[in-house]
Amino acid sequence: MKTVKRKILLMTAAFLMLCCGASAEADVLGEVTGGWSSYMGAYTYFHNVQFTSDSVGKQTEYYVEYTPNSEAVPVVVNGKSIWGTRDIKEAEQYMQDNGLRPLAGINADYFSFTTGIPMGYTIIDGEIVSKEYGGQDAVGFRADGTGFIKWLDIQTTLSSGGKSINIMYINKWLQAGFDPVYLLNDKFANGTQTSSECIFVICTPTSGRLHIGEEMKLTVDDVFIYNGAIEIPDGKQVFVMDVTGDAACYDFLSNLAKGQELTLKNEAVGDDGAWASAENAVSSVGGRLINNGTVNTNFEAGAAPRTAVGIKADGNIIFYVLDGRQTGYSYGAQLSTLAKRMSELGCVDAINLDGGGSTTISALFPGSDSPMVVNSPSDGYLRNVANFIFLKDNRTRTGIPWIVNLEDAGNTNYLSGMSTKINITSVYDTANYKMEAPYEGVHFRVDTDTGSSIDDEGYLYLSGTGTVNAVVYGGAGDIATRVYTVYETPEEMKIYNQADWKEVTGIYTEADEEMQLYLSASSYVNGVELNSNNRMFKWETEGDIGTVTEDGIFTLAKGENRSGKILVTAGDLTKEIPVVIGAYPPAPTPFYDTENHWARDIISEMASRGIVSGQEEDGVTVFKPDNNMTRAEYASMITHYLNIDLSEYENEPLNFLDADEIPPWAQSAVKAAYAEGIILGRVNDDGTVEFAP
Repeated sequence: MKTVKRKILLMTAAFLMLCCGASAEADVLGEVTGGWSSYMGAYTYFHNVQFTSDSVGKQTEYYVEYTPNSEAVPVVVNGKSIWGTRDIKEAEQYMQDNGLRPLAGINADYFSFTTGIPMGYTIIDGEIVSKEYGGQDAVGFRADGTGFIKWLDIQTTLSSGGKSINIMYINKWLQAGFDPVYLLNDKFANGTQTSSECIFVICTPTSGRLHIGEEMKLTVDDVFIYNGAIEIPDGKQVFVMDVTGDAACYDFLSNLAKGQELTLKNEAVGDDGAWASAENAVSSVGGRLINNGTVNTNFEAGAAPRTAVGIKADGNIIFYVLDGRQTGYSYGAQLSTLAKRMSELGCVDAINLDGGGSTTISALFPGSDSPMVVNSPSDGYLRNVANFIFLKDNRTRTGIPWIVNLEDAGNTNYLSGMSTKINITSVYDTANYKMEAPYEGVHFRVDTDTGSSIDDEGYLYLSGTGTVNAVVYGGAGDIATRVYTVYETPEEMKIYNQADWKEVTGIYTEADEEMQLYLSASSYVNGVELNSNNRMFKWETEGDIGTVTEDGIFTLAKGENRSGKILVTAGDLTKEIPVVIGAYPPAPTPFYDTENHWARDIISEMASRGIVSGQEEDGVTVFKPDNNMTRAEYASMITHYLNIDLSEYENEPLNFLDADEIPPWAQSAVKAAYAEGIILGRVNDDGTVEFAP
């Protein structure tokens, strides 16, 4: 077994998503345009690579690279019986029902659509589960996880009293008129599925197993002829042949007697010991893609989805699928292209498995409870097939936190002084077993210099200004990081009335009116609202207008002809809300759109003094009191408020780069404001000055 230095790779989420860059080694399928990878644990990596080719368009492949080790080993999974089919999810369930934990899997051998019987050899847990006549290329896996690809041709002989016969098939379907002898057992089906007159020899194994290089001793229980199918008793071996078959074989079987001892031997032709070491194996009629470094390109043309398995020079094993027959997603490949791609991935030996609609790959990713099908089968659904190659996860619970799944945090922008809680939804240990709360060994820390802190329950206290990295860590090191942004001073504030959640820009009321407003403050940076609550702000009043609490509850003072402000402060930014209590007697307003505005009387007073003026729109005069004020409007208003005689500044030059953008009605006011040092314009990087009207 290859020696592997143990290491734990850390991820911040269930998936470690890695963007794949273009590689000189990845040009058979086209230019690499994307993809991702995930470390699955047990020295196993999952990869997705996306290509674009000038000739066929997009291609999408998935493969698992496995380094042989004891934490996970390759196995062949067939299901309860050879007869019949199942999809990959049913195969996973079969494993789990039998105490096996699937880590990753692909479909394997070609099969009969009629019976579901694989077309080649199958070895599971050291036992020959199905045997074909003649040889095929096959992949074998040892108990230590190492693998190899070789030609497999099993010769099976049954002998007694110096005589012997060949057993051509094990757990294959005997059809009427076929000559050879078949061996069936309870791994085949509930019954023999025979439909003609056959001779049956039922035996009990007394020692040995159906393993390459081993002998099995059997005792004959019964010999009889029957037309049709019989049940296969549990644990029994049944030799059967059509009575019209090979005469010598028929004579051998018909002369056996109850209690007679038999010897069954399985040998791999030309085996150098490799097949005797195989605990799991599956063959394929699909062809050898690479043989000892030599890439085979002698295949018939035709692109399709593909499944393959390969062995790299360093002993790592590649379990590979390429999707196909899906325009705009993945075209598929010819077998010669598949062989070249397996060589690109470093394989020195590789075989083609069943492709087309059968092509499927699933994986159990860190931080999840069950495997998921990752590729897109071309049929649009999971096809039932004969068997699969899985990585069987042998790991047991470690109790060391590895993967932490966190509740969605939503907006992670906060006003200084706010707190939040990082909620853990699930934790998985270094063997990817789900841990139970409370999660032992899970801790929190803050990597920041803003003054923020976090406790062992995950309560995060944010302060200062800057980026805050909240880190979840445990025995395996840093597990997850969540990034927050905190601000002491926002760029903008808005105040809302909690009664209707409309923005409050000012408060006007008659004298002696009882009023209590529940106000709420919000702050923003770059238009994004910062998480906060009212107590993050400083609430004050200016003038004898009433009181405001730290929670933003404003109580109006009784009286009349009063005015002042509510001041709301966060950091260096203060929002002013003017408050008027009957300060100006109601007066006619010259503006159509200020009749019901809180600042109606102030605006009317300013208009009467010539400080402001409106504009004609749809036959009425409007003021647009809630519009933002331009610099040109401000120049006009401030010069009128100061009673500046604009005629004295008529000859002042307008030496602004954008002088032609200043509207005619504001030019005199701009000249005066500039001459008086009220507005000096904006200096550009090149030294030029703009007014920005």
